Amino acid sequence: MSPAGPARDTRGVIVVATDVTRDYRMSGSIVRALRGVSLSIPEGDFLAITGPSGSGKSTLLHLLGGVDVPTAGNVRFLDRDLGSMSVEARASLRLREVGLVFQRFHLLPMLTALENVELPLAAVGLGPGERRARAEERLVRVDLGDRLDHRPGELSGGQRQRVAIARALANDPAIVLADEPTGELDRSTSRSVLDLFRRLNDDGTTIVVATHDLELAEGARRRLEVVDGRVEA
Repeated sequence: MSPAGPARDTRGVIVVATDVTRDYRMSGSIVRALRGVSLSIPEGDFLAITGPSGSGKSTLLHLLGGVDVPTAGNVRFLDRDLGSMSVEARASLRLREVGLVFQRFHLLPMLTALENVELPLAAVGLGPGERRARAEERLVRVDLGDRLDHRPGELSGGQRQRVAIARALANDPAIVLADEPTGELDRSTSRSVLDLFRRLNDDGTTIVVATHDLELAEGARRRLEVVDGRVEA
């Protein structure tokens, strides 16, 4: 799809960012990571955010998911103003409505794949039987039904990322946000992650990735480039 292609026609909008700026203080000076960015993420979208290192794409991803809040401007998630919410309220929102996927997986090494996926389910109060059944279903969904009892050290990089994606899907989030999800993977494994994202998106999962991986970006439904903290048309 063309980088400027339209968003998919969907039932609603999950996230809207309006004129967002994010500043950081570093060594006594102000660094402006984002400069007046506006965009919306409709339900069912698969958006790739690209740009050089330091361009602000990861910062934008974190703002969209309420991991951080803007210095100026506004981010609304399911029509809630993230900037006006407490740290605790945003954490609760992320737990239930945002699935986060990271470059380095962030799995607990002493836990099995099943136990890693159960963690966010335990955090929302599901009982042991329901946690296990749902975690197993999520792992089957990412083609790891035969690796439930394997620990991260017994899995390949691609399998570990699939566990991380299953964990992100555990609470049926409104959106999955993935920061450089193929950055630690070889080309063949990266393609398998792209195929998985496409399949999940075809099933209705809304996905936003920040990535240097052009093949992953080109496989998304649409693409935005961030350069020097601004979104390029």
